Amino acid sequence: MKPAYPALRLLFLGATFALSAPALAIDCKKAATAVEKLICSDRGAVSADAELNRSYAALLKQAPDSDIRAMLVQSQKRWLAARDQALETLINTPDALPDGKSAAGIARDLIRSRSAEFKETPKGQTVPGMISRAVAQQRFQGQFSGGEFAGYSTSCDVLPRDYAFYACFATRHYQNKDRVCSVDEYWASGSVYTRRYVADVVDGQPKVVATCSFNGDDAECFDAGGKTEWNRKPAQPEKLYAAGQLPKIDSEIADADDFDWVGACLADPAFPR
Repeated sequence: MKPAYPALRLLFLGATFALSAPALAIDCKKAATAVEKLICSDRGAVSADAELNRSYAALLKQAPDSDIRAMLVQSQKRWLAARDQALETLINTPDALPDGKSAAGIARDLIRSRSAEFKETPKGQTVPGMISRAVAQQRFQGQFSGGEFAGYSTSCDVLPRDYAFYACFATRHYQNKDRVCSVDEYWASGSVYTRRYVADVVDGQPKVVATCSFNGDDAECFDAGGKTEWNRKPAQPEKLYAAGQLPKIDSEIADADDFDWVGACLADPAFPR
């Protein structure tokens, strides 16, 4: 009996193609959901959707490794879910529409904005920001041991104030051996709140030893002299850490400004212990 190598090879090739193929633009002949029908009702939105597909495919081709490519795919799925949720709200609740705007117009603007984001290349860089940020994250994290508590817990939404902006906020954790340094950044009531955590892994779980915050209840992260003011008797937060479950990179989170303090937190013995 001959082994089924040809069949297995075809299955493997099919799976590889499925992973490598970018998401296709909406086929308006088969539009089924309310959001698809909304986009297909507007010629400008249809054109923008086709351009989004082209820019997405071009972005994927520039990914330097499989980890960054997989991250980009997941990011786009996340954006599609947030876009559809926002547009469904506007379709079902017309009173939520900002003055002077239509749901189709908002769909068109959101799609164009996403396409522009894929193409945006920071000054001095040769690849789009969604790739260069991920590369910077990999390089920074490569200085440290990493660990099961490192990673990004990200939430993204189309902000409901005017439905014009898609934004992502994350609790991000960085680990070096038994030290875990974290930044919890979130949006609420029109403002961004940030809290920093310093923790040591004790008996297999992070134990927070110090916190500071911007716009929060802790001691401020910086006093008038520019020194960090830590709350050294913090309450232990619930559900802050998720062992072994978090993505290690997320280019929709611009965290390079935190690298200096995170690096010191992970390696400097002067940080709270």
